[in-house]
Amino acid sequence: MMKIIFLTGVGLLVAATAFLVISAQWFTAEINRQISRLLTGPVLAVRPDNNLPEVVRRFAQRGHAAENGVPRVVEFTQDLELRQGEKWSKMTAHQHIAITRPGFVWVADGTGWPLPVVRVLDSFVDGAGLLEARLLGAVRVARFEGADADLGEAMRYVAELPWAPDAILTNPSISWREVDAQVVEARLPLPDGAAIVQFTFDDVGDIVEVYAEKRPDTSEGKTVLREWRGLFSSYTDIGGRRVPAEAEVGYVVDGAYEPYFRGRVTSYQIRL
Repeated sequence: MMKIIFLTGVGLLVAATAFLVISAQWFTAEINRQISRLLTGPVLAVRPDNNLPEVVRRFAQRGHAAENGVPRVVEFTQDLELRQGEKWSKMTAHQHIAITRPGFVWVADGTGWPLPVVRVLDSFVDGAGLLEARLLGAVRVARFEGADADLGEAMRYVAELPWAPDAILTNPSISWREVDAQVVEARLPLPDGAAIVQFTFDDVGDIVEVYAEKRPDTSEGKTVLREWRGLFSSYTDIGGRRVPAEAEVGYVVDGAYEPYFRGRVTSYQIRL
């Protein structure tokens, strides 16, 4: 009897391990498919340079945008912390941002071996937003898609343009409007509206803050539209571009700003 119980336990363990490995491999394949779609999508015509407010043009030029050709994507890595409740978890991330058309794929891994404690896919590809988190890279614990995800991820793409100065100069999908001497609004049209983000520039012309009035937040298990803010700092030359090395992002909840992301760029490259 004990032998049967032992063999049954071993069999269950083997089956569970196989499930985790197969599920993790499937999720990795899905991530790679999204990156492939981003890399092989059409390169749109470059927008005429005279459509940009002067403060935006100067920012992109100071970032060395298009100095050695317009890349298809920029690619970079991050060390970061994500807040879950009151706890901050350390992770690493790998991100691709498309240049002449809207799109990005961000993959973050929590520390762990041989599988990450948690793997997060956040993306906006071909107009569709997706956020998915999996324990051990295998067991799904969260998935956010649909119209609200499309809006939220489109806002993220626009808000992260400081990391893609080439897109500021060349993405024809984004329109710009000067609000005042230090604030500029960027708008990305969507089928059911638009992703609108404001950028605040400091006295030397660097983007130091981003703001969106109503971005979907799913942190409480339901979708709530909240004010959304981000901070950029520590601009540096890396991989042929000048970009902010550090960033922080959070929602405004009950009148108080609550950050949920803090990160630092650790490597950067352009891919023509």
